[in-house]
Amino acid sequence: MTTFALLYSDTGGGHRTAADSIQQAFALLDPQRRHRAEVVNAIHYLPLPFNRSEQTYRLAIHRARWLHHLSYVFSDGIKRMQLISPLLMSLDGGRLPRLFEEHPADVYVSCQPLFNPFVPLAMRTHAPFSFYAHVVTDLSRLHSLHVTPHAALVTVPTEEARQELIERGLCPSRILTTGQPVMPDIEARIRAGRLSRAQRGLPEDRLVVLLLGGGEGMGLLGDIALSIARARLPVHQVVICGRNQSLRQGLSRLLVNASAHVLGFVDDVPEWMGAADVLVTKAGSTTLAEGFIAGLPIILFDALPGQEEGPRDYAVLHGAAAWCPSPEDVVEQLRWWLNHPASLELARRCSRQLARPQAAQEIARALMQLCP
Repeated sequence: MTTFALLYSDTGGGHRTAADSIQQAFALLDPQRRHRAEVVNAIHYLPLPFNRSEQTYRLAIHRARWLHHLSYVFSDGIKRMQLISPLLMSLDGGRLPRLFEEHPADVYVSCQPLFNPFVPLAMRTHAPFSFYAHVVTDLSRLHSLHVTPHAALVTVPTEEARQELIERGLCPSRILTTGQPVMPDIEARIRAGRLSRAQRGLPEDRLVVLLLGGGEGMGLLGDIALSIARARLPVHQVVICGRNQSLRQGLSRLLVNASAHVLGFVDDVPEWMGAADVLVTKAGSTTLAEGFIAGLPIILFDALPGQEEGPRDYAVLHGAAAWCPSPEDVVEQLRWWLNHPASLELARRCSRQLARPQAAQEIARALMQLCP
């Protein structure tokens, strides 16, 4: 049996989603279980300060975005990290050997670029006969941590990302364009959502606008929902507030007379995408990839500095999304699409053209070929 360790961290939802999606793809492609794929949150094995990344990430994106951007810029240097990573490992690398003891594998697969400066170096001593692979989860304008010459395979979501890595010196034969990994059953779930529109209490005579702010209900989500309601646009809003209970309670009161659903944390976002006509969201790569598969015109109201600027620009450049960084901009874009249905349809077609629903399966097949 060939064993794969899919390494992730909870620094944004896309890394965990990538690992889970690939694990499910292994199960679909290998019913005889000749391969075993283990999902491992491995961030705590890294040396200081990177082993604290989950805590600092949550603090930074909610209260100090400048700090997140500063960290992003500081680590965005190939030569700099080549100098720093061996030093950090020599000072505080005692945890890394435990990764290979506690999770032995034939192939270690990074779904988070923070592992790239450290895990391949440690493998030379502690797992010399194992392969290393990396799954890029950013659509374009890649951080230099994605440049990992030690990887036998690097999968990327777009041709733009592939070209960036080639220009930075990675071997083209080791880079495979697959798309952004999403759950293998997402197409079926989106179709089910389209068929369940009436059952969800959604009107047939209005544009259904789905508003997402990530699992935490971040940013301008509440202000945008209120601005759309005050503008009296002929739309029906579905606002998913995630774990932000105060936002859900406040919007439920304020939108009580509006045409709207206000929800908390849900586990059927793909179904809601299938039932919607327009997606309003922040520029997370995974959410964008799911929106493409649903064929949704997208309005982007937020992008984390550095990390999400590339995905934002990719979606806008390809005509699938509009960048609207204020509630007023969102309302105006919706009004434009309502008054110009041909423009809305063009954005819908552009979104569909970017869809790669089989990405996780393509990645799993490529990984299996490392150990035939």
